[in-house]
Amino acid sequence: MLRYLTAGESHGKFLTGILDGFPAGVKIDAACVARLLERRRLAPGRSARQKTESDAVEITGGVCKGLTTGAPIALLISNAAGRPGHADPWIVKPGHADLAGSLKYNVPPALIRERASARETAMRTALGAFPLRLLELLGIYIISRVTLLGRAADISRAGSSGPKAVAAMLAEINKARREGRTLGGIFEIYACGVPAGLGSHAQADRRLSARLAAAMFSINSVKGVEIGGGFCLAMEHTENTVDFPEMGLGGAVFRTNRAGGIEGGITNGSQLVINCALKPPPAFAGPVPSFNLKTGKKAAFRPVRHDTAAVPAAAVVAEAAAAFEIANALLEKFGGDSFGEIQPRVDAWRRRTKKILRGA
Repeated sequence: MLRYLTAGESHGKFLTGILDGFPAGVKIDAACVARLLERRRLAPGRSARQKTESDAVEITGGVCKGLTTGAPIALLISNAAGRPGHADPWIVKPGHADLAGSLKYNVPPALIRERASARETAMRTALGAFPLRLLELLGIYIISRVTLLGRAADISRAGSSGPKAVAAMLAEINKARREGRTLGGIFEIYACGVPAGLGSHAQADRRLSARLAAAMFSINSVKGVEIGGGFCLAMEHTENTVDFPEMGLGGAVFRTNRAGGIEGGITNGSQLVINCALKPPPAFAGPVPSFNLKTGKKAAFRPVRHDTAAVPAAAVVAEAAAAFEIANALLEKFGGDSFGEIQPRVDAWRRRTKKILRGA
């Protein structure tokens, strides 16, 4: 079973992460982790802070000579940016976790903000490089694309739909930045090559759809998650909501994928498709009305730095989050403490399911 923990604050000395239950014998190094972190850091719409941060990652445990050892994997990421100055740590930032967290823990809102910050997702992304690498070695690939940013549809991340889409996205971000606004949007996650049979219908918490949805909702600003056709299926006639199999020379084929690759909480062998909607980052160009939680008096919150759009960066975080859940479900089904054990079991399962679908 994969499990992970992260620690550290947005402007603390380090972000710390531990990944437990990861199999031995998976080839990976710090450069592999750094590439994923760079995609998150340099995604369009990020704040000026990203020019300060390098997101240099140090692997301090669980990897030896470029191979995982089966021991817990430990990572450190240094924070370079200094703490932004605020007049009073008790002034609540509207739209953030400040008020709810401060009421819960009885600490200043600024301390809640430090941990609730999306900076924490840098470590989750770094840890996610490990299940992403495991899945890649097993022929499972997870990619993402931005499909909507603000009110501009048909926008995709770099490398997905070409330079025109990227130019449209950058133009929308630059316009919002000039106007002092932030942008929400939608991204899609695709997992290709996922074998059938991951997850289970037997208990609610074993349904892979539920686990993936929870993982997506754990990402900052995500307010909606769909799998496959999602909400659109609610308005369709029954025959337009089902993926009907057709038998051909190669066996059973699904011409549609309205289920998004999961039926009854179990993967069916089709491409896994997830859509996530993000609200705009809760940030403003100038002071906004708020109050001081300690004194109860009105006060203005003065923003210092913020993302104009978090959607492209969140899509990278979501790739890592999806990889955790898919890899966990895969390890639950096939077991094994090392890659050498896992790979032949996955290969044998694929041959078996392919043979069944062919009717042989």
